[in-house]
Amino acid sequence: MRFVGWILMAMPLMAGQKVLVIPVSDNGKYMVDQVQADWIVEALDRAEEQGYDQIILTIDTFGGVVFSAREITERLLRVDIPTIAYVETKAISAGTFIAFACDEIVMEEKTTLGDAQVIMQTAEGIEEAPEKIVTVFRSDWKKACDENGHSFALAQGFFDAAAEVLRVAGADDTFSFMLRDEWELLDEPDRPKILEIVSKSGQLLTLHSGEADALGIATEVADFNAFLEDRGLTEGDLHRLEMETNDKILRFLGANTWIFFLLTIIGLNGLYMEIKAPGFGIPGLTALICFAIVFGSKFMLGTASPIEIALFALGIAMALVEIFVLPGFGIFGIASILLVFGSLLMATLPDIGEIPIDSDLQWAWLKSSALVLSAAFATSIALFAILLPSFLKLGFVQRRLLATELTATAGYVMDTVADRTTLKGQTGVAEGDLRPAGKLRLDDDRLLDVVSDSGYIDDGTQLKVVAIDGNRVIVRPVQGA
Repeated sequence: MRFVGWILMAMPLMAGQKVLVIPVSDNGKYMVDQVQADWIVEALDRAEEQGYDQIILTIDTFGGVVFSAREITERLLRVDIPTIAYVETKAISAGTFIAFACDEIVMEEKTTLGDAQVIMQTAEGIEEAPEKIVTVFRSDWKKACDENGHSFALAQGFFDAAAEVLRVAGADDTFSFMLRDEWELLDEPDRPKILEIVSKSGQLLTLHSGEADALGIATEVADFNAFLEDRGLTEGDLHRLEMETNDKILRFLGANTWIFFLLTIIGLNGLYMEIKAPGFGIPGLTALICFAIVFGSKFMLGTASPIEIALFALGIAMALVEIFVLPGFGIFGIASILLVFGSLLMATLPDIGEIPIDSDLQWAWLKSSALVLSAAFATSIALFAILLPSFLKLGFVQRRLLATELTATAGYVMDTVADRTTLKGQTGVAEGDLRPAGKLRLDDDRLLDVVSDSGYIDDGTQLKVVAIDGNRVIVRPVQGA
């Protein structure tokens, strides 16, 4: 588990109780995500270790990723400390799910609870999650309700639009909740009196604080101070948690797809330009920083692993082999593109315990991520084509490239062997080692490019031109020299 920072924002304990306050908030711009889930789970672990008497989750969220919310609820159900969900403004979707996992729900006046249907983003838009996902979610709700004494029939109104929830009469002016389907299965004499249709079929249940209080699933209070007073607590009893800066930054990176999109574009262009002008420079450093942020943040968010990082590095290595060792667009070039694309795509997918193509939800997530990544690749190629001419004019690039065009009109001509018959048989001295190619200084002081027909030859060896083969002047050591 990654290190999760937390700051205790509190005055010294003054009363007998030791209460930990954990915010479950989107701060107006975030949803329940993996960073928040890790942070809250770590806080719950420490609360048990440090002997807190009570835990209050202050909830103000529109919801978020169901898998992250599940991590929070699973840990809440196993905490050996009394937990209270205090709804500050709203507990929508995953916020309601988390609230039901607490021992008690308290709602401030004019706050909202509900609408917890599992949905997913597809190419066609927002859709209800398939039954394969919902059935797991339904089991989690049942477990939370059984553990904390909540009505599972009423809870189904929050996440199942097909459920029609009834409030029915019990003995001695009490009431309970039933689904319409369950009520109709009873023999007519055994059917309890219907007091109210709490949630109609085709609608999701959402309640304000007064309604939730009247139905007995939450307690309504005027404000947080009134709640503390009612429980015999003071501000001095509270230890308030706040995320550290590193967690806030990580949450910002994880919540904004456009950052991943932008960093991928910049990183890819840095790689293109570094390969175009070899030598580790500014483009290479820029690419390294961008992909370090991409994979580092995804690794800490739990969606990337060392496998994705290794595949990305292998893809870059194959690209270098294709360019410098085996020129031409072949198997190494294709493999490098697939590895780089695949590693980045895998790094964006959450680990939800199954093969990534095993459910409609995973398919939808895969398609959405692939679309974003494809757009990033296409944009980076377009930008590279636009920026390349300007890039090649930069000073540090010019120093790595042959800037002068060698044309005949500019006076540049190929040094050819003008008179082959006169060269054959001439002698001279090797100027530098021949490996087997090198230089020959003829006796008339001309300098020729030559090739030895007898392998390596030391500098200063007496040589003789023995043959002319096209533009190659072939030499061998003079016998007895």
